[in-house]
Amino acid sequence: MSLNPASAVASPSRLESFAAASFVLFAATLPLSVAPISIGVVLCGALTLACWWRPGGVGWVRTPIDLPALGWVAALLLASLFALDPSGSWPNVKKGLLLAIVPVAAYHARDERTTKRAVAALLLSAALATVYALVRFAHDGGAFPARVRGLVGHPLTYGGQAMFLLSICGAIALRMRAGRWRGGAIALALLVTPALLGSFTRSAWIGTLVSFTVIVARTRARWLPILAGVAIAALFLLPSGYRTRAMSAFDTKSYWNVERLLLWDAGLRMFRDHPVTGVGLQDLKPLIEQYRKPGAHETHGHLHNVVVQVGATMGVVGLVALVGLWIGLARTAAARPPPTSEFGAAMRNAALGALAGFIVAGLFEWNLGDEELVDFLAVLIGMAFAARGRSES
Repeated sequence: MSLNPASAVASPSRLESFAAASFVLFAATLPLSVAPISIGVVLCGALTLACWWRPGGVGWVRTPIDLPALGWVAALLLASLFALDPSGSWPNVKKGLLLAIVPVAAYHARDERTTKRAVAALLLSAALATVYALVRFAHDGGAFPARVRGLVGHPLTYGGQAMFLLSICGAIALRMRAGRWRGGAIALALLVTPALLGSFTRSAWIGTLVSFTVIVARTRARWLPILAGVAIAALFLLPSGYRTRAMSAFDTKSYWNVERLLLWDAGLRMFRDHPVTGVGLQDLKPLIEQYRKPGAHETHGHLHNVVVQVGATMGVVGLVALVGLWIGLARTAAARPPPTSEFGAAMRNAALGALAGFIVAGLFEWNLGDEELVDFLAVLIGMAFAARGRSES
């Protein structure tokens, strides 16, 4: 059943009210760790399904991601069916179901009041989580190799969360005139920025710059040269530890870059040996040790690159599904007609910026395998889709 974007929930039933509250709660868990996020997914998903099955209620919200998501799940199934280690591959198929969060978010976000409550809960939760992350970072020494890890416990995943938060803050600050929203967004951005820097996650730094480029281009295109100037200036004005880390992204002899290239080479070797459906979705550590060249020291369970990872584990079938997935997510976030409310436009810009940053960051890490980040992105995409054609509440 399709959804009229201009419709509002005039008199929600008790079940719908509980489901909306669970969505707000779920949004508040997004800056946290995988355990509360998973609880939020299950609770919100169960109540939303009950609303969809209720006679006379609004059903599944059809979005442009539906078919690409089915294609992605089909590719995961094929990769597991022909995997080298099927028992290790099959459990990972369930991660494809996380894309169902997009229509769940779109269903609840059709009411802008619910969307605003969810975003407000998310930003408040993020502020508390960021304070904790910074305090812990200071306790650990406040300098590399200590890194901001947040409640999620890993600097790469936390860097992705910070990138999404800054996308929301930047989009609200540039698009909305309401003082409370703009002031809150700027305040949170000032808190999250040092945490992002302290994660020392270069892919998240690059992804955030890409996200801001998209958001600025959609709102204040004439400011793009200023954004470029700020980024260049930051390379020279940051403290030496941060500057060294940033400049290492361009150093082909950097230890981290050399190890990453050797890791990608192992993935390409896997792809050449299993080009159609890949080696499967299991932990790749044993295969990396088998395929890597002499001189490689780091061994991981994945290949730190979405394209290389999908090519190695799912073959050509997976790569085709991945392109369809990216296109489907972009079409969903940018679905016409465009929102006419300031808040809806801000959420659309945030989603498109976050998606662009996520895709670029994924060229340097396996962020598509992070449930915490996929859930977060899916919520943003769903809210952007629900905002289409919506006027001010």
